[in-house]
Amino acid sequence: MAALTNHLGEQISKKKGARKSRKERRLEKVNGGNGGHVDVQPEAAAGMTEESSAREGMLNTTIMSDVLMVETENTPDEPFTSDMKLKALTAEVVKTIKDIMALNPLYREHLYHIIQGQRVLDNPVFICDVGAAVTTADPEQIQQVIEETNIPARLELVLSLLKKEFELSKLQKKIGQEVEEKVKKQHREYILREQLKIIKKELGIEKDDKDAIEEKFRDRLKGLVVPEHVKTVIDEELNKLGTLDNHSSEFSVTRNYLDWLTCLPWGKYSSENLDLARATQILEEDHYGMEDVKKRILEFIAVSQLKGSTQGKILCFHGPPGVGKTSIARSIARALNRQYFRFSVGGMSDVAEIKGHRRTYVGAMPGKMIQCLKKTKTENPLVLIDEVCYTQIL
Repeated sequence: MAALTNHLGEQISKKKGARKSRKERRLEKVNGGNGGHVDVQPEAAAGMTEESSAREGMLNTTIMSDVLMVETENTPDEPFTSDMKLKALTAEVVKTIKDIMALNPLYREHLYHIIQGQRVLDNPVFICDVGAAVTTADPEQIQQVIEETNIPARLELVLSLLKKEFELSKLQKKIGQEVEEKVKKQHREYILREQLKIIKKELGIEKDDKDAIEEKFRDRLKGLVVPEHVKTVIDEELNKLGTLDNHSSEFSVTRNYLDWLTCLPWGKYSSENLDLARATQILEEDHYGMEDVKKRILEFIAVSQLKGSTQGKILCFHGPPGVGKTSIARSIARALNRQYFRFSVGGMSDVAEIKGHRRTYVGAMPGKMIQCLKKTKTENPLVLIDEVCYTQIL
């Protein structure tokens, strides 16, 4: 058993020696006798970094015990002459790197130590690697730089990438300056406005915005007969408005709601005129013929005169277009001394246009009836709902 173990050990040693000699011969052939290799061992496979000034090519890859084993060789750069073109390219690369450092402080301290500590400026090979590392180019472009063995060509590739990075840094700095100036301007205007408000408030020249808005709404309600439940709602909304931020969306919604509440003609009515003789005269002046229609309208006014009010009465006019349905409604309003308001529902498909939208919706508006009260400035206008037969509301 011992003899068998010794025999196997000798065979393994011979194979390792043969493999090593073949590897050394390959490296000597590539590097002229001065080759290097990296052998990734199982215990050092994780987190290992190898730095080299030469390019490395992979010779062999094997998997032993579920661990990847890689053998590499150094790929030498092509010989180069330090002529005027090479010096000019190197100087331009160094200048561009310094320009990027001046614009982008992110790399400034790191590159400063690299350039000063390793004397990169004296070595075109090192300056290529540093220049490529500064850029944010795509991996394919960086790969082209790594694979290029001709130093002047590599310097030109790196210089092209650095110029793009320099333009990107200039654009980044320009955008940053514009944003900073805009923010500073807005902040300065905000500070000045706040100081102006405080100064005016101290001098008694002007009140706070919220106080001014509340005072405006309360002034609108003076002289109006507002029901108690409506007053309660208005007071609650005014108190809520005082706690909201001026720039919030809810502030705008509440303010718009209060604006409509205080613009309605609470307690204002047009004085009705139920004189049959005057109504007959107006109907005869505005329309010729239509005796049956005029008679029915006069009967309606006579009943209202006996009752003392025309509240809740609805008349329906039916007929082909152009027979005077809309104009006769305007004559009735003039005869009764009421404000006239007309809106058409032809083609209307949403009942919310009549009833109004919910306050939670952005840009919500009240319905046609509320708009009618605001426009006519009276609580008893004569409203004509036109083109009912063309509506699409189900």
